[in-house]
Amino acid sequence: MSVTDVAERQSVLDQEQRYFDDAFHHREAKRLRQAEQWKAAANPKDGAALKAAGNGALGSPEEAVAFAKYETTDEQTFYVGMHLITDDARDIVVYPWQAPRVMKLREATPEAPADVARIVSFTTTANTIVDFDERVLAEIADRLSELDNPDTVLIREDELLNDALGRQRTPEMRQIVQTIQAAQSALIRSPRESLLIIQGGPGTGKTAVALHRVSWLLYNYSAGRTMDVLDPDDVLVVGPNPTFTRYIKQVLPELGDNDVVQTDVASMLETGVRASRKESGEVARVKGDLRMLDIISQGLQDRIRPLREPVRLKAEGFPWSVEVTERDVQPIVARTRSMTYNRGRSRFREELLAFLAGQATRTLKRDGGVYRGDTRQLFQTVEVDAIVERVWPQLSAQAFLRDLFGSLARLVSAAPPGFPVDQLQLLQRPPAGRLSEERWSKEDLVLLDAVQAELSGEPIDYAHIVVDEAQDLSPMQLSAIRLRSRTGSMTIVGDIAQSTGFWARDSWDDVVEILQSPLPVRRESLTHGYRVPRSVLALASNLLDERDAQTLPSVIVRDVEPGPELHEVAASADLAEATLETVKHHSARGHFVGVVCPANRREALEAAFRSAGIMWSDADRGGLTAAINIVSPPAAKGLEFDAVVVVDPAAIAESGPQGDRMLYIAMTRTTHYLDIVYPAGTLSPALGGTQPEDGAVDDPATAIEQSVLKEQQDAAVSAPADAQAATRSGGPLGDDPRSRMVKFAAQELLGQLRDTVGPALWRDALGEAIRLLDNDVAR
Repeated sequence: MSVTDVAERQSVLDQEQRYFDDAFHHREAKRLRQAEQWKAAANPKDGAALKAAGNGALGSPEEAVAFAKYETTDEQTFYVGMHLITDDARDIVVYPWQAPRVMKLREATPEAPADVARIVSFTTTANTIVDFDERVLAEIADRLSELDNPDTVLIREDELLNDALGRQRTPEMRQIVQTIQAAQSALIRSPRESLLIIQGGPGTGKTAVALHRVSWLLYNYSAGRTMDVLDPDDVLVVGPNPTFTRYIKQVLPELGDNDVVQTDVASMLETGVRASRKESGEVARVKGDLRMLDIISQGLQDRIRPLREPVRLKAEGFPWSVEVTERDVQPIVARTRSMTYNRGRSRFREELLAFLAGQATRTLKRDGGVYRGDTRQLFQTVEVDAIVERVWPQLSAQAFLRDLFGSLARLVSAAPPGFPVDQLQLLQRPPAGRLSEERWSKEDLVLLDAVQAELSGEPIDYAHIVVDEAQDLSPMQLSAIRLRSRTGSMTIVGDIAQSTGFWARDSWDDVVEILQSPLPVRRESLTHGYRVPRSVLALASNLLDERDAQTLPSVIVRDVEPGPELHEVAASADLAEATLETVKHHSARGHFVGVVCPANRREALEAAFRSAGIMWSDADRGGLTAAINIVSPPAAKGLEFDAVVVVDPAAIAESGPQGDRMLYIAMTRTTHYLDIVYPAGTLSPALGGTQPEDGAVDDPATAIEQSVLKEQQDAAVSAPADAQAATRSGGPLGDDPRSRMVKFAAQELLGQLRDTVGPALWRDALGEAIRLLDNDVAR
């Protein structure tokens, strides 16, 4: 039975507090013992390492010992916290959340309770219990049995989760250990040796699941628990851009995992150059194609050339020389060509020297000469290196790619059969005068990485890789990630409905094909949406086609008031000011605000902010503050804000072939408030706007002016012939006196309309004015 009586609740709270105090005593006693150990360490560095390890295993002294308790049907009790706590007899007092038994308990639901009878969640301040929330699964199951959709009721039952969902966002994502749900727990503890693909719509917690999975793996594959140890620096977490990486970077340290490598795709490549040029869509598509690996590989092979002319090398101190011909070189090249380029070059030099030494030995033996040293030293290094360079030139990745793109002949020679010549022509570009002046695109960085792998071998690899927002990666980017995976053990998360860019996709099939290894593949979906309000997702989902809509969470567990708000402005010129007022409204209430703004509106918006003295952060450049942030639609992926202001949705939707998906992304960045600011007449019917009639104009100001002019023009039809002639000669928008008068009257009328009523009433007001005018004329 659940505890409802006030006195009984206080008694239970006191009992639980005694348990917390006892666990706290054991934890801090262990901390003191460890402190003595690191103080006694002979080497200060060893002492510092012991201290860091101890704090990582125990957490902060200010941290509550536990956040939940699970009671099973066989009367076992499991207190769960961030870290393991044992008593003096080494019996477990508090289980760490990553423990396999605990994670299995957390998968219990009222419909499938397994052996879990009761779950208690604690609200604490430091180690003091402020309140507790209990859920008896059997009682909940009885209450839910008659409901058609129990999911939102379940959320209300879980007050800890409900509180977390309503909490304000911050510029950094936080851990969600206390609120991990059953389906999320099952994914977190999926087998390590697999390729796990997690599809999740906005707000389903896919990023949190992936990061908590890392912590679970590090705990369960740590020294003392398995022979197959997984170290933190053997795990790589890859995000789409530096802003996203900065947003998630504190989650793993909060979980006690400090040395996991976290980076974005471009920084992972370590090419030594930065992207400073932008490719067209056509060029980007070609450079992202996996066939570029064939071009690079064959292009490097093409740089190994035959020795066109024989070379004679004089033996120092002797009257004879040794001749080297293509016939001598060709077998050596054949034996070493299959190695990586640089390793093959080094081996070619070694074997060339061995050939020269053999020739020298035979000549000495024939002439009866004696040489007591290494016969390879008879030949000058510079002359040997000249032959090597002539046959197998030394290359850097940048030099090779510059030369490859600079020559259509080289591209054609390197391309696999059937590669379209017109696509090769897209790759061709004139090289810079100096290599240091060459400008590279982000697509080039992936190619440079592939060239470097062909030159020197594979880069540093990792035992497990997590890739977030993976739905947009090109095949070449995916290949670069696979190159860094030791066994193919990876966790890939994303949302196909949010796939945009040059390599937008409609399924995970090609991702699996590129990343697959002998390990098993698992495809899973997160079906519950927690963060994005129901009303927001309902509106945004109107932008998706039928295939994309199938990826939506099947259950949205929360909603907020107010729902999405639409702000129509009279003309495009008013857009920045209207956005400013909306942002000020949210900022004054302490909301974490994201302003999703298309490129063509950015300059005017920033100018309005500066003029009003409003400070903001540029999220595209990695800046995120707790106040106001301006972000482009592509850079908004994966971010969450309390309040999102979407500027000019039509411009976002028209920004590319996946514009509706981009707008969908922009709208679903909010966890509470969504405001859409748009010029009148531009709102998509999918969002509640009306489709303009053929020939209609979008700007209401122009529409009103043209409507007035049309009325004047129609009236002229019944006017005297000379007046009609004047209209025909000057036209309604001409520069004759009558036209100037008409335009002046229209502008005055428009100004009065703007000052009197909102844009939605302009046409009605104009129609009523004409009706009244007609009545006056009739009288």
